[in-house]
Amino acid sequence: MKISVVTPVYNCEATLKQCIESVLDQAYANFEFLIVDGESSDATVSIIEEFQDRIRWISEKDQGIFDAFNKGISMATGDVVCFLGADDMYVSYSVLEAVSVAFESNPESEIVYGDIIYVSRNDTTKIERFWKSRSFEPGLYRKGWTPPNTAFFVKREVFKKYGMFDLQYRLAADFDLHYRLLEKFRLKSLYLPGTMVKMRSGGVSNSSLRNMFNSLKECYYILKSHRVKYPLICILSTLIFRVNQLFATSDSFISPSTSPERDV
Repeated sequence: MKISVVTPVYNCEATLKQCIESVLDQAYANFEFLIVDGESSDATVSIIEEFQDRIRWISEKDQGIFDAFNKGISMATGDVVCFLGADDMYVSYSVLEAVSVAFESNPESEIVYGDIIYVSRNDTTKIERFWKSRSFEPGLYRKGWTPPNTAFFVKREVFKKYGMFDLQYRLAADFDLHYRLLEKFRLKSLYLPGTMVKMRSGGVSNSSLRNMFNSLKECYYILKSHRVKYPLICILSTLIFRVNQLFATSDSFISPSTSPERDV
């Protein structure tokens, strides 16, 4: 099973090399690494060129991170596609191997996902909070639940059938995609309990109170577009879910022996 890792990049010279190395150091060999650069003006492209014999990449203007993700999906040749931010990194060399084992052991599953941790931008050994997920059950989105996009692995054929990221949403297109695939179309999925990704704090949707508000606002309109009853209550539940995540903990990291939890 071939896995395509897609990383969007724009002026990330400070963090990109660590991200690239975390992917290229994976023990699982059957993967491709796709970097979509939005015409960075710093040293980002120079860093990419250091590894160009082991990655595929393009550099051109885009409409933001979700447009870059869509370009990566279109470039992908793998059986499975996943997304990793240029500020982020896999927690160990065995993440892709564990995901491959999960898919191959459960061929009916179209999605595999796990947990992430938020770390300090300046010290990635300093954990700030966990994003602890769980096995999916219909109705979870009404309770404010959503899986992390950087630990979300999807069979490539799914995008051909159900579409990619909707670019009308600037901050919450991942929320819309996950809702469509899990809640609306009820695709088979597996939860791998354990941390897959270290994500530096200060991402676009969480970088300011204004962006957090606008992200939740987009989530509200996404739920409304899918005709979810009482979307405002769902958004309030989302806030509660995020607050509860501040107290989530985990002492496990993904390894090939990690056992998946079957979703319903």
